[in-house]
This record gives sequence, structure tokens and C-alpha cells, in this order.
Amino acid sequence: MCAKKRTSKRRSVKKQKKSHSYLIIFIVIIAIAAAAIAYFVYGVGKTKHAFPTKPHTTITKTVHKKKTIRAKSALEGTWVSTSDGRMLEIYGNLFTLELPSVSEHKITKGKISISGNTASILFTGTNDKCSRDAGTYSFVVGKGSIRFSVKHDNCPGRKQIFSTTWERF
Repeated sequence: MCAKKRTSKRRSVKKQKKSHSYLIIFIVIIAIAAAAIAYFVYGVGKTKHAFPTKPHTTITKTVHKKKTIRAKSALEGTWVSTSDGRMLEIYGNLFTLELPSVSEHKITKGKISISGNTASILFTGTNDKCSRDAGTYSFVVGKGSIRFSVKHDNCPGRKQIFSTTWERF
């Protein structure tokens, strides 16, 4: 009589394991279905155009003589250099250039002036030719990236930094 009880317990354990595997498969199917619904309903994973305006577009409107509303240009935002990982943050006519490094954390600030597809870049806060003479660069805006090409720049360091492709962060 004892032997019969043991076999029935073994069979019920096997049934429980089998039902657990069906439960896990059911949960995985639900997770995949939820991901598919999120993808199609919310557009997760779709590329969006990063530059809805032309690169040289900057609009300034004065409202009630006290408040100035400024629209962002296509260059505004945070960019990452594809060559060395530098971070370039452009806001209005100012920029911050940051080289994240373990040994040295260097931040450089400057001014940027945009006219058409040409940018004049000037470092501020230093007493060398990089802060006295602005460098002139042409740029091309792509989907999520920007490429600067030097037109004229007497600052070799700035020329090396900006003559590369930058990806939007």
C-alpha cells in the first residue's frame, strides 16, 4: 500500500512540473505580444527626423517688449564626437566642449555664430590664438549627425576637435 502512494506522488509532481512549463511559456508569449503592441502603437524603435528645421534657422520674436522667445536652431543640443567621445553642448550662440577622461576632465567654453551652413567658432576663457581668432567651418546636417569641415582656422587644437562627425546625444 505504501508503494502505491509513492507512485501517485511522483505522477502529481510530474504534472506540476508540466503545468509550470506551460505557465512559463504563456508568460513569454504575453511578454512578446506586449512588446509588439508597444512597437506598433507607440512607435518604439522608429527613427524620427532630428532636424525638422533648416540648420541655419533661428527665429527670434519679441512679445510685449519684455519677453523674448527664441526658437532652437538645428545645431542646438548635445553632440558626441565619433573620433574621441567629446561632448559638445550648443545653446543659442554659446557652447561647452567637454572631454570626459579618467586622467583629465577638461571643459572648454566658447561662442558659435551660425550663418547659413557656416559656423564661426571661438574659444573663450583662454589667452591664446584660439580665443582671439575665430575659426570658420562649413557644416552638413544629417539624420542625427553633423559634420564640420574647416574653411579657415589658425588654432590647430580647435581644428582637430571640430573636423569630425558628431552624433546627437
